[in-house]
Amino acid sequence: GMRLVGPNCVGVMDTFLPLDTTFITNMPAKGAIGFVSHSGAICGGTIDWANSVGVGFSRIVSLGNQLDVDIADGIHLLDQDANTRVISVYAEGLPDGRKFVDMAASVYRRKPIVMLKAGLTAAGSRAVSSHTGAMAGSAVAYGAACHRAGVLAVHTLQEQNDVAMALATQPLPTGNRVALLTNAGGPAALAADELGKYGLCLANLAMDTKMKLLGATPPGTQRDNPVDMLGGPESVMFRDAGQILLDDPGVDMLMSIFVPQALTPVNAVAQSVIDSARQGHKPVICCLVGGDSITEAVQLLNTNGVPFYQDPNRASRALAGLVQYQQLRKRESLKPIPVIDVDADRVRALLAAVWQNRGAGFIPPNVAVQILSAYGIPVPLSAIAGSAEEAIRIAEGFKHPVAIKIVADGIIHKADVGGIFLNLQDAAEVREAYNRIVRDNPLWRVLIQSMVPPGQEVIVGMQRDPQFGPLLMFGTGGAYVEISHDVAFRLAPLCRHDAFDMIRGTIAGQILQGVRGDQPRDIDSTVDVLLRVGQLANDFHCISELDINPLIISAQGEGCWAVDGRIAIDQMPV
Repeated sequence: GMRLVGPNCVGVMDTFLPLDTTFITNMPAKGAIGFVSHSGAICGGTIDWANSVGVGFSRIVSLGNQLDVDIADGIHLLDQDANTRVISVYAEGLPDGRKFVDMAASVYRRKPIVMLKAGLTAAGSRAVSSHTGAMAGSAVAYGAACHRAGVLAVHTLQEQNDVAMALATQPLPTGNRVALLTNAGGPAALAADELGKYGLCLANLAMDTKMKLLGATPPGTQRDNPVDMLGGPESVMFRDAGQILLDDPGVDMLMSIFVPQALTPVNAVAQSVIDSARQGHKPVICCLVGGDSITEAVQLLNTNGVPFYQDPNRASRALAGLVQYQQLRKRESLKPIPVIDVDADRVRALLAAVWQNRGAGFIPPNVAVQILSAYGIPVPLSAIAGSAEEAIRIAEGFKHPVAIKIVADGIIHKADVGGIFLNLQDAAEVREAYNRIVRDNPLWRVLIQSMVPPGQEVIVGMQRDPQFGPLLMFGTGGAYVEISHDVAFRLAPLCRHDAFDMIRGTIAGQILQGVRGDQPRDIDSTVDVLLRVGQLANDFHCISELDINPLIISAQGEGCWAVDGRIAIDQMPV
């Protein structure tokens, strides 16, 4: 059937048909960038910029309020377009976040997706809501979604266009080593610093390359990297020296930097950079640091497939985009593998009973323990006691030592109210701990747990995002998790490779591997818990949040224990 684009949009453009249904003044030139945007104004501004600097586009789609066709559909449309090499996206709301993730994940290995999203702060979210009526979603969830989707997330319109230009015109590099060819040391120093921020490095030039540069550069040239030809190189030297650098097997990319001066015509330099790019099979970009004098050269570069950048920081980010996309294309599949050795029926029955008796909110801790256990997550022996005598009987059955924790509605952080006692060795200690916790509150009870071996404390959590669904968290656990901010996030469910990667991205994960003489901890069992929590969240949409804090990780090969679990539900389980 017929699809609807909009409402509240400016329409669509196809520069190759050609077709223009918009009221934007001019169409851009033909190019390889496809652009899908919620904002018609950003479409118009982008087109005006593109025409001023000679950048081409293939298709432009303005979605507006996306009553029917949405961002995922726009990505699919541009994926099917033979003239589109890069998909550029400006998004405000992603109401069906998983549809976007699944579509982008199916496309990104064929075509890079460069995405800018508004509404990632409270103020931005309000602006998005007032603009398109869209729910913006959280920045953390969006970052996790981009990771799963294989999207290159950017933060400004300028960065979006810079990265898209490089991807649309340049071959992908085989490594991260950059050669800088310049007539000015300052911009080259800035470029070197910025490249390092993104994990790129200056190439170590071969001795043969340095010898060849003797005949292709002015006397006094600094022939290490950066290759600084000082103030007065002939324009043809940017071609000849550039080609020598591109021929060096230790160079993966070339950035030519030129600051206009009286001796060397800037247009001739631009043409020399174009000539060097045409002779090689490696990325070449050009940074011209100037204003009025470079106007024609900018058009010359962009229309001949060498992207222009006005400052070395932008040029460095563009090269980083090429490397990042190459890494995305080569990464392992992140397709989740279902965890099947779980007792979903048991969990469904437990949650249904809680919903019937209590409704929405946090479920009793003893039920949370049973749910975690049903999904194969190791938990200590646990039971609820409503009197000191009952607590003593349970502790004797578990065999000392035991832990006692407060169970009371409204108390979430037990340690804050003195509601946790550990390593209780006998009945007297159990009685004393019970009395100190319950005091004169007859409705309060306690959870008795067997003590587990000591280990490293981490946190595993889940929060259900309204746009992207269950979001897993891993990081440093214990009482100070909110202060340390040492956490990583992923969409759930996830695969084993992504779980390992999630752990490695935190300080807690690095400590788990063993540092400063400490023995390594059981990372495999930690990964298993992440997979099982992700499966639990995926299977039961009624679970709105979940925390295991701490998850205690024993030595390698000795497993882990979920010693404290909180689970909240917000709807009837199905």
